[in-house]
Amino acid sequence: MPGRVLIIDPIATNRILLKVRLAASNYRVLQASTLAEGVSLTGSATPDLIVIDQSLIAADVSALRGLTRAHPCPIVVLTPPEGLSARAQMLAAGAADCLQKPINDALLLARLRSLMRFETTRRETGLRDDTSRALGLAEDGVGFAPQSRVSVVTAGPAQAHEWAQHLRGETSAQVNVLSLDDALDLGDADAVPDLFLLALSDKEDDLHLQAITELRSRAATRSAAIIAVTPQDAPVTAAMALDLGADDVTSCPFDAAEIGLRITTQLRHKHRADQLRATVQHGLQAAVTDPLTGLFNRRYALAHLKQIAERAAEEGAPYAVMILDIDRFKLVNDSHGHAAGDSVLRALSSCLSDNLRSVDMVARLGGEEFVIALPDTGETQARIVAERLRQLVCDMPVVVDAKTTLRISVSIGLTISLPEVTECADPNDLLEQADMALYGAKDNGRNQVIMSPNAA
Repeated sequence: MPGRVLIIDPIATNRILLKVRLAASNYRVLQASTLAEGVSLTGSATPDLIVIDQSLIAADVSALRGLTRAHPCPIVVLTPPEGLSARAQMLAAGAADCLQKPINDALLLARLRSLMRFETTRRETGLRDDTSRALGLAEDGVGFAPQSRVSVVTAGPAQAHEWAQHLRGETSAQVNVLSLDDALDLGDADAVPDLFLLALSDKEDDLHLQAITELRSRAATRSAAIIAVTPQDAPVTAAMALDLGADDVTSCPFDAAEIGLRITTQLRHKHRADQLRATVQHGLQAAVTDPLTGLFNRRYALAHLKQIAERAAEEGAPYAVMILDIDRFKLVNDSHGHAAGDSVLRALSSCLSDNLRSVDMVARLGGEEFVIALPDTGETQARIVAERLRQLVCDMPVVVDAKTTLRISVSIGLTISLPEVTECADPNDLLEQADMALYGAKDNGRNQVIMSPNAA
């Protein structure tokens, strides 16, 4: 679903021009001319991101905090050309970023994409955390938290040491200096910093810009936060850095107070993500994972479906539920043995997991039955996904041993919970609808997708 952006600007021409830019990139745009009107819209339209002109909050920065309380989504403040000194003030008040006018289209769209990715990840991890707590498997983190570490990587050691010295007075994190080669050679998790501060140039072959992709692709540094510092008046470089995987960008001249605020924000996001990953990996694994396939089990599926249903009811969004069953699975066990049946189950599980979004859920209900939940998905998209999965399974060879390769097919029952339903749908009702549709697929010859006529 395209992102929904709320523009709050007192000048109609500015709103219209910005709307045209965003609509060309498939964003859905809402408009408000006053702060009060914008706050009212956040309550009814639930934007994914807010863009506000600094003139509306310059006299009262606390209004920005009020806007974040009204709807906790990223806020981008548009500042005048002479507004560089106000960036730190806006960031301290809760802004996700400040963009200087006149706005560069490439940087604006790259920043919105970056913030939308962050917001999607935040909601996804929040949904999984809600599920964990509903199951009674998540606890608040307590105990000693090690000091965060920040590594400054610049073209020359003199600049790096100067930046590090200024930053030590603006952050509680430990700040050190790394060369680019040393940063890319990190392999020990204990030596990897929590955040890289990378100085970029405006050259097309800048190795530091290319290093963002390298840091994101390597297991040791993949989870580290990255802040890129670009030359002044280099919006294209900043846009490229965001699209390559930087979490945040700012430009010279170097402002230690501003960068200290950005470091604090990114470290907070990073540590929260680390905690959620640890919860999923350790707190849930034994209790909610099917030991054969590694997928979630029925217990987790029912709890997670409830969370998806509640979130969908709040946001007025559809979601899809499908039950998938392996055709003639008993024949596999009878003809080739249970070890072959286990191979089929594992292969199918990998196929499903590899071809769904990270926000989607796939779980083994038991035996040869699986359930898939697709948040924020309507009927047309759900049908496409179901047919694609069905075809992928048909095309997938299952290697049992050196002499035996099997081919399998699946039948799929699909149902949709629509946003116009006022009450939160019971996940058990949706599972029953999908199950009835599955029986229809079996009765009609197997290896097909059937939509439930009772989808609600």
